[in-house]
Amino acid sequence: MSAPAPSIADYKRLGESREVVVKRQALPLHCPTDETALWCSHPRVFLAIDSSADKTARCPYCGTLYRLID
Repeated sequence: MSAPAPSIADYKRLGESREVVVKRQALPLHCPTDETALWCSHPRVFLAIDSSADKTARCPYCGTLYRLID
């Protein structure tokens, strides 16, 4: 099975900084998330957001900022 073709919305997101809110039940957190299009993903990296003092973590590959809410 092949990956779905990229959409216009996928192309518009390239180069944008993103902020994603995650809930505790989504832990352990990894980037890219399962919702990220396969064609524009990077190697999976796990982010220790729950041990962060401000409950945020930034992906070292794409720069997405994740914010943990309870």
